[in-house]
Amino acid sequence: MALDVLFLGRLFPREKEQEIKSKMKTGMQDAANALQWNIIDGFEENAAGTMRIVNYLPVDAYPKGYTDSFIEGFSFSHTDKYNDGDINVKCCNIFGIKRFVNILYFKKHIKKWAREKSDKQKVLFSYTANSMFLTLARLAKSINPDIKVACLIADIPEYSTVSVLTGFKKLYHDYEVKKTASLYGVVDKYVLLTAHMAERLGLKAPFMVMEGIATTDSVAADESIDYGRYVLYTGLLNEKFGLCNLVDAFSLLDDKDVKLILCGSGDAEDYISQKQKEDSRIITLGRVDRARALSLQKNAAVLVNPRQNNEDFTKFSFPSKNLEYLSSGVPMVGYKLDGIPDEYDDYIIYPADDSPQALRDALSSILAITDGEREAMGEKARHFVCERKNKVAQAKRIIEFLR
Repeated sequence: MALDVLFLGRLFPREKEQEIKSKMKTGMQDAANALQWNIIDGFEENAAGTMRIVNYLPVDAYPKGYTDSFIEGFSFSHTDKYNDGDINVKCCNIFGIKRFVNILYFKKHIKKWAREKSDKQKVLFSYTANSMFLTLARLAKSINPDIKVACLIADIPEYSTVSVLTGFKKLYHDYEVKKTASLYGVVDKYVLLTAHMAERLGLKAPFMVMEGIATTDSVAADESIDYGRYVLYTGLLNEKFGLCNLVDAFSLLDDKDVKLILCGSGDAEDYISQKQKEDSRIITLGRVDRARALSLQKNAAVLVNPRQNNEDFTKFSFPSKNLEYLSSGVPMVGYKLDGIPDEYDDYIIYPADDSPQALRDALSSILAITDGEREAMGEKARHFVCERKNKVAQAKRIIEFLR
């Protein structure tokens, strides 16, 4: 049966992406944005029916996170098959009240879609679990009980923030976690990044596991990037993600010609800055956009994800960074997290343990081989993820599951 999908998303409409990002004062959500667009594009390429997007901009609140206190609504189109069929909903963006009032702006769009007659199976697909989206899903089902609700959970709600919360922010976060959990019963099917998520959240509905979607966009190596041979990390520079261990490990490398390039920001920046004074091979570039990150990956000798399997949250995540790295054609060093299926074991170089020396040895093992051997290793991994984890293949799995 063909599907009539309403996609509740938190993405950057493509025609407005640069304008929106220019107004952002805090970090970008490029990985989440890319995943949503890959699902949407994969759905269209599978010709599974019709899809409309009702969108909530993924920006932090005014005044610290974004320049605008109120976001005007506008229409856009995710495909040339429809003319302005998608809606970016107008929203209040003032800290402390946005989450409580914006649901009112969404309700009319949900009601309109729920009441429309269709000869297709109507599916409300929520990107990530939050109380507003699941409340809207409950509203849709109250209008039309034949609507099926699907929810992709990319992060366990209690682990959805990497910063330490205090005061009102902590109170609100705890409220949001409990409120979201009380609404899981409205969901008919889940798409999860790891199987461990279902047990932790106590989900009763059927679920499928999809680690993520590989980056198959053609990105050429940028000839203007001239750092010589380098090890690369792109992402949050947070201690809990292993950044301090990474710079310690790199400092143990004997090769004085290789560099470590770090892109991003986070709470480990002070530690990294101290290490830079001791080791001039460590270079920080700050935040870079996705296109720049992909180009840097293409030019690297080794890509590294230093997140270790020593935190509870690693059971519930498959880092999108891993799929991005494996798609690049460059060898990757990373740890065997509980959320990583065994089928990836042939394509990721795992350190023997959590010590800086073990990570140093894993990096050295790749830096010591020839350029041709590294290219063959990276190409083997790229072929695996681009053939089996691309947007068309992964969206097809979701579509079959929804049907």
